Amino acid sequence: MNEKVHHILVVEDDPFVQKAVRVYLEGEGYRVSTVDNGADMHAVMEKDPADLTIMDLKLPKDDGFELTRQLRDKYSVGIIILTSKDDTVDRVVGLEVGADDYVTKPWEERELLARIRSVMRRVKERAEVSTTAMMSEQRVVVFSEWRLNLDSRELRNPAGEKVELTSGEFNLLNEFIEKAGRVLSRDHLLSAIYNREWEPFDRSIDVLVTRLRRKVEADSRHPEIIKTVRGTGYMFASAISFEN
Repeated sequence: MNEKVHHILVVEDDPFVQKAVRVYLEGEGYRVSTVDNGADMHAVMEKDPADLTIMDLKLPKDDGFELTRQLRDKYSVGIIILTSKDDTVDRVVGLEVGADDYVTKPWEERELLARIRSVMRRVKERAEVSTTAMMSEQRVVVFSEWRLNLDSRELRNPAGEKVELTSGEFNLLNEFIEKAGRVLSRDHLLSAIYNREWEPFDRSIDVLVTRLRRKVEADSRHPEIIKTVRGTGYMFASAISFEN
């Protein structure tokens, strides 16, 4: 049986970039579609859903962040965003609204290919985990009177109220819970959550930790659950237990 040819959708308004990416990826064995706006993106996804989308955040007619959010809400698709090299805010926000990874412009072709392959693997694993979760009992982890359902990704505060988590916040909290009591470096967290190495001046993890603290700490300026270990990283300090 022939192996499936993965379909990649490139959402990019620059014709030169469109062509360069299409030619390169087709040479690597992928099937590639290109569009330059949100309406055409949705038309392609409805007719011929892509396995992965490469999204330029700086589109003249559409908001790339909103298109990323729409893709994540509606489709089980891998998403790689294109950002400027020094724009940490764009990277963080893009990951928060549902992107799986990012590539900075200008990018190396081999790096783009490596990112694509990595996200493809993660999308496959995510689908397998989702199927397994549906067949098993739901698992709930309890910490400091908070309850996190690991299957439905639902977080409830000590008063029983639901607290919304972004994909990045859930993945970070889950990693902390799995490694509770251990000091985790920024490099470890970035690799575990986004499957990439930490780079000097990359504040993606620090921003994500700050956002998560604002949701789970009684006083985010003096955290008791997610503690900072100066010069090293972070540690989840709360005791945990599990419920079925």
